[in-house]
Amino acid sequence: MEDGSYLRCKNITLGYTLPRIKGIQQIRVYVSANNLFTITNYSGFDPEVNTYGGSNTTVGVDNLVYPQAKSFLGGLQVTF
Repeated sequence: MEDGSYLRCKNITLGYTLPRIKGIQQIRVYVSANNLFTITNYSGFDPEVNTYGGSNTTVGVDNLVYPQAKSFLGGLQVTF
């Protein structure tokens, strides 16, 4: 038995709207990250996962479970 408490940045998006340019109403540049970091003293891969899914008898068992994947996304939004 061990402490499974954690703090996780699950989703963050940063964006910037550029000043107007002739012929274009708006230009927005953004980046987004999912599962950016987790702060925990838990010894396993991920304190949020569970090997046996919905089983009520084995809650908290994380044997042979992969951590959640990080993903990054960037984009450009242009309005004419």
